[in-house]
Formats: sequence, C-alpha cells, structure tokens
Amino acid sequence: MSSVTLTKESHKNPSKFRIKYQDCNAVLGPEHTAQKNIRDELPTVRTSSEVAVIGAGFGGIGAAIKTIQDLKVSEVQIFERYDNFGGTWYANTYPGCASDIPAIWYSFSFALTSNWSRVQPPQYEMEEYIQRVAAQYKLKEKTRFQTSIDKSVYNEDTGFWTVYAHDVKTGQKIEHTTKILLSCAGGLVYPNQLNAPGLENFKGKYMHSAVWDHSVDFKGKNVVVVGNGCSANQIVPALLNDPQYSVNSLTQIARSKHYIMPPVPKILLFVYRLLSFNFYGLALIRWLVILIAELRFPLYKGNGLISKVVRWVNTRASVSYMKKYAPKKYWDLVIPDYKIGCKRLIFDYQYVPALNDPRISLTNVGIKRVVEDGIILENDEFVKADIIVACTGYDVKQSTKIQFSTTKGYNNQEMWTKEGVSAYRTVLVKHLPNLFVIGGPNSATGHASVVMALENGIDYYLKLAKPVVEGKEKSVVVKPEAYDKWHKDIQEELSKSVFGTKFGGCVSWYSDEKENATAFGWSQLYYWYITHFPAYKDLVYEHSDKKRD
Repeated sequence: MSSVTLTKESHKNPSKFRIKYQDCNAVLGPEHTAQKNIRDELPTVRTSSEVAVIGAGFGGIGAAIKTIQDLKVSEVQIFERYDNFGGTWYANTYPGCASDIPAIWYSFSFALTSNWSRVQPPQYEMEEYIQRVAAQYKLKEKTRFQTSIDKSVYNEDTGFWTVYAHDVKTGQKIEHTTKILLSCAGGLVYPNQLNAPGLENFKGKYMHSAVWDHSVDFKGKNVVVVGNGCSANQIVPALLNDPQYSVNSLTQIARSKHYIMPPVPKILLFVYRLLSFNFYGLALIRWLVILIAELRFPLYKGNGLISKVVRWVNTRASVSYMKKYAPKKYWDLVIPDYKIGCKRLIFDYQYVPALNDPRISLTNVGIKRVVEDGIILENDEFVKADIIVACTGYDVKQSTKIQFSTTKGYNNQEMWTKEGVSAYRTVLVKHLPNLFVIGGPNSATGHASVVMALENGIDYYLKLAKPVVEGKEKSVVVKPEAYDKWHKDIQEELSKSVFGTKFGGCVSWYSDEKENATAFGWSQLYYWYITHFPAYKDLVYEHSDKKRD
C-alpha cells in the first residue's frame, strides 16, 4: 500500500488526458465502427496468459494489480478498446465532468492520493490518477490497447478460455488462451442516443455527452441540452459559466426530476488536507466518508421508523436546497414527488444556482421533431438551436451483451435472456467456470463508491481463484442452485427498495419492467462481508476430472 502524489499536469493540459474524438466515436458512436472492423484475410494473432482481463478502467486495473501482487501471477494480459487506461474516465470528457463521490473514496484503497485538488476532482485529474497508478505498477507492458472483444469460449475438457478479439484499427483477429478470465467491462459505457424524429435533418452539431467533440465552438451559440441527470447537472453550469464555452442561450429539456443534494461540505476538504500527511491519515478520512455514506443507506430500503426518518432528513435537505437556490418558477420542474433514492442522488456543483442565469430556459415539454435549425416542442413551440447535446444516459443492457459460452453449449446470453441477468454475489455465472465478472450484475449502489464495489469483487475473485492459480484445482464455478437462489433472493430484496420500483415511485435506469439487474440489495458493508467470507458450500472445484464441493 502506498500513497500517490499527482503532478497536476492534467490541469495544465487536459487534452493529454482524454481520448481523441474520432477514436471515441468509433467505439461508442451510433455506428460502432470499431466493433465491425474485422478483416478475415489477415493472419490471426495467437497469444496466451495465465490470467486475462477484459477492460482497463478501474475494475481491470485493480484486478490486474491484485492478481500480480496477491496471487503472484506475472502472466497477466489486459485487453482494452481505447488507446490508454481509464475506461469511462478516459472516454467521458464533457465540460464539467467530475467525480460525484469524494475521490478519497472513489480511488483504490491501496493507492490513496495525498493531493486531490478538490473533494470531487475533474475528469482529467481522475484520469491522471488512473494513469499514474497504471504506470506505478507497470501495467502498460501487460496491456493490449485498441482491442475489441468479440466472444469468449470455455473448453470444459482443457479447462482453458479462448478469447476472440480484433484490433479496432487494423481489423486483425486475435485468439488468446487463458486459464482464468476476468470481465471488467463496466456498466455505464454505451450511450443512449437521442431518439427524436428529424434528427437526421439537423444542420447544426449533435453530440452525446459520452462522446464529446472538443473541436466544436460553443461561444455565442444557441444550445439545447436534452436530459436532467448527473451529466446534465455538470454540463449545464459549465456551458454557462466557463469562459471557454459562454453560450448565447441554453434550453434544457428535463422530462424527469432528480433529488439534488447540497454540495459536499467544504469541511471535508479541510479535514482531508489535515490528515493527508501519510497513508494512515488518508485511510482514516476514507473510512469516515464510508461511515457517513452508510448512515444514509436506510433511506433506500423499507418503510420502518429508521428508514422513514433518514428518508425524511435527506428529502428535506434536498428540497430545501433546491428551493433556496432555484428560481420559484422552476420548482415544479426540478423537485420530485417520488421517494428519494429511487433515482441516483446528485450532489450539486453549480447546477441549481445556474438556473438563475437569464440565458437558461428549463422545460419539461418533450421534442415533437427536430428541424434544420432547431427543435419543435410537443406544444409546437420552436426553439432555435445551433448545437444539440444529448444527456440521455446509457444503455445498461448493451454492457451485458458480451458473450461467454462453453464448448458444451452453455451461454450467458441465452441464460440471461431466459432467466434474467444475474451473477452470484455479483461475480460468478453458473455453468461458466473460471469466469469472474468484476462490477457485474447488481454490483452498483446508489450511495456508495463503485471503486469500493469493484475492490470487493476483486477480493472475492482472489480468494476463489487462488487454488486454481496454484494448480491445486482445474476450475471453480458456482453451483446452479446457489446461483438461482441468489438471483431470487436479491430480486426479492430489491422489490422492497426504492431503486426504480413501484415502492420508490419512479422509473429509473436501475431496473426495467422485469427486474433490477443493476443495484445491490443491501449495504456496502454487507457487500464487503459476503465477498471477503465466501460460502464455499455454494461452489464446485474441479480437480483431476473429478468434481469436489
């Protein structure tokens, strides 16, 4: 364990810490050209490793480091579609993009940072941290960048996975054989593009917040922002207040409402700087943040006295903040009437005060159609637009469509289509040995750090994979009945929660009409417990052609 000191080079030159627009658009744009660029005429590259990792964001980096450090495995191969580390923090570079969770918690527990510039630092500083950690552990030599995964197949006879991939630039196919496969692909990746009639006729510039084109000049332009979630909360004040953008007008179409909490108290930054003198001081402030966040957890579950009290306190804090700083004319458009936590909480930077800017117009009237020079709202009002920005979120289901199968016919896509998307303790999928999904189904929490959730999954993988790595066992897989019970239990638990349910009173990306495959049903501390104390009775280890419970 060590502390990381940032050079803050990212503040001087942010462009060095973000993906090129054309590369991002090839992977995440509407056409997905990078995934389609496969050339059969080129010779196939064949490689192998003991452990293979899909993705080089927080999950993939953490998994690789822990594999090398804790399992003493040197043969690790990371596959990444982009040309650098970071995942979402490398690809999402819109104005105002920043961590919504305090960075002391939204970072690796084994690589805490002593000099964050803010409690919730900007994207480029987060990306500098990720690159700094990757460099410290020399991961570049173990990473194949600009490589897209097509499918992965497990051979039950040999006990090895074959990963089928291709180079997104050349189209050359790759076949990689590995004993253990880690999927760290992330969830909030593929953007939901704006689905509005006539968008193809728009003569101005259209972009999704997840694929930002920094070459576009916003100064003096009329901008329409569609959406009102976390991304819009950061983009809107940046377009209004940052001299680099300084738009002429901004019309925000907000069809939904969100509970916007007051900014993180400034005292946290003071305490952080006071305790940042060594690693133990940083660990102390990290656990303090975790404790405060966990105290908020009851608002997400049930209707008991404690839940009601915590829910009331947080609802009052949010509504009071919005009423204090937002113009009264917008109260009905921004203050929700569902239970707090049903949609992800937003900790405000400058969005609510920005609603007082005379250049902004907020409406909940939807788009009837897009025309050459603007949009026509459903009430037939015309809004002039030079630029349309879609803050319409992500297609979470698309992130689960990576295919894992076996030579005997098991397939995660078929199972998930028939039974629902799930993973035992968020990590293991039945019938798929030696596959560990880090940040898998039901690993997200509405109040906690995704990095802590990823580390929980990684620590669970380390415990389960150790006998396989040491050669004592051929493979490990969850028992089907344990997998099915977990799926049933967590869905029952989530039905009592506010996460996009009838109980919560809202529609959310957390869940669909069938189930919630996104959120974790209990507290983050309980997540830590179940991933650090495995129930080995729920697992099957295979050794010398014999299965051992």
